[in-house]
Amino acid sequence: MHINMAGHIVLVHGACHGGWCWYKVATRLRSSAGHRVSTLDMAVSGVDPRPLREVPTFRDYTKPLLDLLESLPSGGEKVVLVGHSLGGANIALASELFPEKVAAAVFLSAFMPDDSSPPSYVLDKFVEGKTLDWMDTEFKPQDPEGKLPTSMLFGPLVTRANLYQLCSPEVRIHVT
Repeated sequence: MHINMAGHIVLVHGACHGGWCWYKVATRLRSSAGHRVSTLDMAVSGVDPRPLREVPTFRDYTKPLLDLLESLPSGGEKVVLVGHSLGGANIALASELFPEKVAAAVFLSAFMPDDSSPPSYVLDKFVEGKTLDWMDTEFKPQDPEGKLPTSMLFGPLVTRANLYQLCSPEVRIHVT
């Protein structure tokens, strides 16, 4: 498989983030290698103002990425999808639905579903395994019956300790 080195790269953020988290990476890819780079906000993330109750399924959450791939011309240049954390599940779904438009899927410290378990299996095991101290993360049910997704918002403690601990103080102050 040949991947055009100055091709189109789509960067997909993880939970509780938005396309903004790719700013430095996207800037470097554009300026040093001439790549076309898209940094999307998944539904109810980043600057998308909708409340979570308006996005009841994972496919709805992934819709911005699916819309981008659907808008690409058939038989045109393929994209490289890069998903971080929960973004791995997004790029897996997109790759399954649009295999003819994806040159490669890169799972960067990301959830990577397999083909024999339900798509949520790896996420369920992660939460059950208690591999992360959730600290001040807020989990809020959207409805008393539990039919709508539970919202999750990382707090400043978990962000500083587990997500941006290696970043400069200038970066940490903007994300916590």
